[in-house]
Amino acid sequence: MDTDHSSSARRRRGAPPAGERLTRDAVIKAATELIIRDGLAAFSLRGLADALGVAPNALYNHVRNRDDLLDAVTDGLVASIRLPGGRQPWHEWVRSAAIGLRSQLIDRPEVTELVLARAGSRPTGPALLARFTSRLVSAGIDPAVAHVAWHAMLTVVVGSVVQERARGADREATFRTVLDVVVSGLRAAAEHPPSPDALALLDAHVPAERGHAGGVQPASA
Repeated sequence: MDTDHSSSARRRRGAPPAGERLTRDAVIKAATELIIRDGLAAFSLRGLADALGVAPNALYNHVRNRDDLLDAVTDGLVASIRLPGGRQPWHEWVRSAAIGLRSQLIDRPEVTELVLARAGSRPTGPALLARFTSRLVSAGIDPAVAHVAWHAMLTVVVGSVVQERARGADREATFRTVLDVVVSGLRAAAEHPPSPDALALLDAHVPAERGHAGGVQPASA
């Protein structure tokens, strides 16, 4: 009888290639790369398994399901977002944060949809918001105004990324012009007590804060 004793024949069904060990980190990394390359709509667990060279059932040793995997990808993406350092005036810091966030998203626009859809329900989303607002509060900005600043920054950044992707044209000049107007408006707002609408916006997010270790739920939620 012809018997194949090669390592590939002895390998457990669904296992990675011989000499390699599939890990949760490897699954998340590969999923992130596929989403960045092909987009969220095209992503599937079967496609991920093919890219990793394993059977689809091997993935379930490391993730519960597609949602669990997408949550993990979101956590990694949000955790990788960098905010600027330095001791510049708070309004210049907001401008720098917006420019930096746009540059990080514009290089991988396919993940913007995923981050916006899921970051609000993940601990990493509120943690990022807390980092942003804490910087402003430490500069003497009212927490409600700092929270509005997050909404304003995110709206301008995401709007720019979405437009640039849809039109296939560089929109950075427009982005910077709009950003300057928004930052000027935030500076004016910071000179007065927060408006009732700003206070209501912050209050609406306080219950979500209690459900996350990292802080208030972000504007994308």
